[in-house]
Amino acid sequence: MSAARRKLKLVVSDFHLGRGRFFRDGSRNILEDFNHDDAFIAFLNFYSGGEYVDADVELILNGDIFNLLQINYKGVHTYLMTERIVLDGLRQIVQGHGEFFRALKRFVSIPGHSIVYLVGNHDQGMLFERPRQYMREVVGHDIRFFDSHYEFDGIHVEHGHMHEWPTRFDSQRYFVSRGLPEPILNLPWGSLFVAECLPKIKMERPYVDKVKPFSTMLRWMAVNDTLFAFKTLGRLILFALDSLIFKRRYRYSGLKATLNIIKEVTVFPTFDREAAKILEINPEIHAVIMGHTHVLRYRQYREGKEYFNIGTWNEATSLSVENLGTVVSLTFALIEYPELPPDVDVATTHDKTVAKPKIRLKEWKGIWRPEIDAAI
Repeated sequence: MSAARRKLKLVVSDFHLGRGRFFRDGSRNILEDFNHDDAFIAFLNFYSGGEYVDADVELILNGDIFNLLQINYKGVHTYLMTERIVLDGLRQIVQGHGEFFRALKRFVSIPGHSIVYLVGNHDQGMLFERPRQYMREVVGHDIRFFDSHYEFDGIHVEHGHMHEWPTRFDSQRYFVSRGLPEPILNLPWGSLFVAECLPKIKMERPYVDKVKPFSTMLRWMAVNDTLFAFKTLGRLILFALDSLIFKRRYRYSGLKATLNIIKEVTVFPTFDREAAKILEINPEIHAVIMGHTHVLRYRQYREGKEYFNIGTWNEATSLSVENLGTVVSLTFALIEYPELPPDVDVATTHDKTVAKPKIRLKEWKGIWRPEIDAAI
């Protein structure tokens, strides 16, 4: 590492980009979750200019940047996601967020700036090669993709979906091809629900997937939105019977899997234990960074061993007492490397802590503007 060049990494997660806030005819896209294109563009511009123009800056997109599960194909929401369908969905996202991708292109065009992409459960389609290549073409530069996790300098970064039964990929079988004209994604149960059932519910109540814990919201709806609550419960029961009992469109089997799914969709995950396990298994790792839960979190297990959850840039409503309320926090992790004096050689020094990167959870407040479009 050159002492003359500043080095840092930025980690963001869970943007859930869809087809854009508005369709071509000007009507509102109810299924769009990301309303902060301008803020993200300003964020990238800030870390591309000024004191950072000559720095090495790596942007880590830590999963669920795209909501490929809810991009309809020719007017239909489908769980049969082929490479062709995923590519079509990604093109729709690029069209709906043109300035967002132009900002990525400007960012990565600066010498020393780069992009890393980790796959999450909402953008599982990025496991296909053609969508990856298309994204490289859109930004005009190389992007490094990681299927599960990314490790560097004692830091472990992953999205977090692999720690929950409903969203966990089969790492031995990403695609299903037997008896099919072309391979399709081997979606976990939670993704199947998001792709097929959730869009119908969101068209009536757009907030339903932004409230945690889900079980608490159901109880609230039973009292305050009774008719819709019973209708939604009926949909969930029919979907569960079809996917878990009759298994006409799904491959989960066994009582254990079903009970784990029921248990985990009703709790509010933090991944504290999972992060502790990663730190325990690999003594070289001193920090774990995740997303997925949409909740900002920090834990220190013992000196020098830390866990960070970077939250989401989407609106989130918590019904838990410790996080009660609706918030929009444009949060990220900033990883800064120390600027070493010229006489220190990282490769030969016995004190490795001198080059240990410092991690901080940050909230992007942006540059003051007199007005913005209301997110309605």
